[in-house]
Amino acid sequence: GTMFILILLSLIILYFRNKGIPAILYHQINSYSNVDEILFEEHIKYLSEKGYKGITSTEYINKTFDKYEKNIMITFDDGYYDNYAKAFPILKKYNMKATIFLNSFYIKNEIRENHTEIKGSRLANKEAIMGYNETGNGTTWQYMTWEEIKEMHESGLVDFQAHSHKHSPIFSDINLKGIHEKSTEDSSDIYLYGRETRFGDPIFTKRGECSTKGYVIENEFFDKFNEFYKENNGVENFSDIAQDFINSKIGTLIRQESEEDARERIFREGLENKNQIEEKLGNTVEIFCWPWGHKSDFGVEALEKAGYSSFVTTKKGTNSIWGNNTKIRRVELREFTLKKFMLNIKINRNLILGRLYELVS
Repeated sequence: GTMFILILLSLIILYFRNKGIPAILYHQINSYSNVDEILFEEHIKYLSEKGYKGITSTEYINKTFDKYEKNIMITFDDGYYDNYAKAFPILKKYNMKATIFLNSFYIKNEIRENHTEIKGSRLANKEAIMGYNETGNGTTWQYMTWEEIKEMHESGLVDFQAHSHKHSPIFSDINLKGIHEKSTEDSSDIYLYGRETRFGDPIFTKRGECSTKGYVIENEFFDKFNEFYKENNGVENFSDIAQDFINSKIGTLIRQESEEDARERIFREGLENKNQIEEKLGNTVEIFCWPWGHKSDFGVEALEKAGYSSFVTTKKGTNSIWGNNTKIRRVELREFTLKKFMLNIKINRNLILGRLYELVS
């Protein structure tokens, strides 16, 4: 009996061995990130030497690829300048197609003359949001310009799809989770608090704004809470009185969104993103990549209204050659060494092993 089961399992694994299409997720390609240009070239060179064919997300969802090729999806989130400066020359060198999921809010229309210094993503995003808080303009040279994006699009190698306009968070509830101990470099906090957080600021759960309805909290609230904390910190039932203080501000400094408002907000965010890319490039944008991988049926409904048909996640695993456009899975590794990269590609080329990998990761 055991022998029969083992043979059957082996046959199943053999049958599915070329039925998976791995999608790889990158963000920045530079010495601050977990993949610099040397390692990125090693990845792409390996794929090229092994006969892999890069397909775009659009080719995947439209099924305009050859099922019998060794297909792979190379994807980048956000739209950092180094995708153009560092990754694009390598994609061209090996004739490898890729998809970039863009946050349109940060993209400049101007021509880059000499703003070529590359910063790590934390600092880059922090500066963009600080600029937005001060002036209402979040565009940054750390993202590609529309001209650079057009050049990549026109090369035929890079497909540009949506990653939300601003990539911003929302507070999903107002249950006090803790207290900030220090100032944060996190751009999502700077966006939500209207400033860098300070010691004594409240911590609430935050989610990607396209995945949920949430609470809109005025910046003034955080200063008021901070004073409250300094006066009452150390009181024995602090967390209870702190929660009462927070709840007392509902209706003035804290407003809970209605479901209708949240749907409308997500719809607008998705539509703005889609419209900007389509107007600049003349392409079709119907693939939405969830910021932080935060997804929900609620978000899907609002985004489908905005014209999206397909959704990309940060969920590890592989994609079937027969396609599942509502949950495209991708692999991103903290340690993206060539060895681990090769192993992940091999596992995720097999649909069954890729599904098992999704369960354990």
